[in-house]
Amino acid sequence: MYWQAFRAAPEALIVLDAAGVVRLASSAAETLFDRATADLVGRRVDDLLVSDPRAALDASAVEGEPVYTTSAIRRPDGTQLPVDVRLRTLPGDPSGLVVLAVDDQGSGGMSRASLEHRVARLQQAGVAQEQALGDVILAQERERARIAAGVHDDSLQVITAAMLRLQHLRRRLREPRDLELLGKLEDSLALAADRLRRLIFDFRPPKLTSDGLAAATRDLLDGLAEDHSLAVHLQDRLGDEPPLPTRLLLFRMLQEAVANVGKHADADECTVILGEQDDGYLVRVVDDGIGTEHAESDFETRAGHLGLVLMRERAALAGGWFRISSVAGSGTTVTFWVPRGADLQSKGAA
Repeated sequence: MYWQAFRAAPEALIVLDAAGVVRLASSAAETLFDRATADLVGRRVDDLLVSDPRAALDASAVEGEPVYTTSAIRRPDGTQLPVDVRLRTLPGDPSGLVVLAVDDQGSGGMSRASLEHRVARLQQAGVAQEQALGDVILAQERERARIAAGVHDDSLQVITAAMLRLQHLRRRLREPRDLELLGKLEDSLALAADRLRRLIFDFRPPKLTSDGLAAATRDLLDGLAEDHSLAVHLQDRLGDEPPLPTRLLLFRMLQEAVANVGKHADADECTVILGEQDDGYLVRVVDDGIGTEHAESDFETRAGHLGLVLMRERAALAGGWFRISSVAGSGTTVTFWVPRGADLQSKGAA
């Protein structure tokens, strides 16, 4: 009776022994694997599937509870068929039998249970990806802080000391030509020091902590205006100052958006609007540059726009959203929103 019920099961079921050898197979399994029962029973699972699904049964698996994984069927004609696999051990069974339920990933007639299992697996994969992205962003912020501290405490101090020594040397020189060369050297060191200070600001803007997001954004826009000779405007509509983790998140996205204006927009003006909406913070960066007719989805695949991908990921990790719109000849608008109190560090990314 049990054998007949097993054979008639609507799913492709296979029972493996402790050695990974097929002991039972349902009629649906014959159809899916394109093999007769005699060609299934007695075969090792790694002869039938490209990977042994039992590898998913780690120490954390609960006896009797399903475990989900994927593999591909090795068909007799040499082709492979991607499949979802659900594994279950038998509670209290000392023989080590494992029951596999195998579903064709391309089947349009999948059972509700199979679809639910696939959704669960995709959700698990999404959580893993989110954690990985969070770790990357957190590592970036830590590295920025480390480099900024190193530049300030080492390189910038060395340049400052060198400039002081040049001032002492100036008092000893009398020849106009020597003084001229010394002046050029002092200018070069001053330029290097200025660039290092700009680098420190980019890595860890001091005003972001002490004076807030609007003040740090003003400095960011001033740098854009100086480097690219365009008019900049800041509209600060914030009712309160975002918490520091949220502030840092918003500023990193602003940095990328403003940098893109300088690199790609060929604009005469750039406006940043800081505001609040729907219990969160809304930021808009608008330029009057050349724009583009590319769809939003095309931006992130174009060369030089990897930063847009990171902006979208940062917003998504914080539970917010990111949008970009552009019209050829009429500029580009970047808009992003994150909820109040968004803290990527609590998710593994600061």
